[in-house]
Amino acid sequence: MNKKETPELELSVITVTYNERGNITLFIETVNRIFAAHQIKGEIVVVDDNSPDGTSQVVTELKATYPHTTLLTRPGKMGIGSAYYDGLKLAQGKVVAFLDADLSHSPDNLPEFLTEAQQGQIVFGSRYIDKTKFETDFAHRLGTKLLNGWVSFILETGMKDHTNGYVVAPRDTLERIIAYGKPKGLFPFDHILYGITIAALAKKLNIPVVERRAHYHQRTHGETKIPFLWGIEVVVGDMWYALRVRLKR
Repeated sequence: MNKKETPELELSVITVTYNERGNITLFIETVNRIFAAHQIKGEIVVVDDNSPDGTSQVVTELKATYPHTTLLTRPGKMGIGSAYYDGLKLAQGKVVAFLDADLSHSPDNLPEFLTEAQQGQIVFGSRYIDKTKFETDFAHRLGTKLLNGWVSFILETGMKDHTNGYVVAPRDTLERIIAYGKPKGLFPFDHILYGITIAALAKKLNIPVVERRAHYHQRTHGETKIPFLWGIEVVVGDMWYALRVRLKR
């Protein structure tokens, strides 16, 4: 990916923002607290789609306190998948983690997930293991459950949760998946639910994948980026997409 290697960085936490001014300070403070508590050499990469609420300005100010913070401001809303890919291209850590900026994904899982990723595994934070907390409305819960059941059946992944978006993996493993999938028209970051493609191609390439409990918390500031009607479109579209993945991979 044509970037300078920085071997001393163990972990790059990548997050995508659009109007997250109310959440981004706590996010950056929390992740850095975890870095310090667990002696993790890490960085945060924020990809902001030109938020009109001033999210980028807040991140710029925080960089004075947390210098291992990289900000990429894009010209407008270009999609969460492409934003994560742009963040991946900037990441310097040997392991990368994709987290929601609204703290719906708990950063407290990072030390455990990092350890497993350092052993060569892709870790998916799952909302469907034991009594994991999944704070959402009934419609989103039902749609998510149906989609994940369908994807698991069609792609034979054996997984319960492909769509949470909390993924921690060795950077070179993700690069290998991308290199394999692109010629087949299977690029994970063309989609909001990039975990579906990552899981499918990992299975094809015999890359070990593990699911671990990851509580999903309702955001306290701002609005969800996937409203109900759009959510239906995403579920139906990705059910069809899973069939295409099965044929192409």
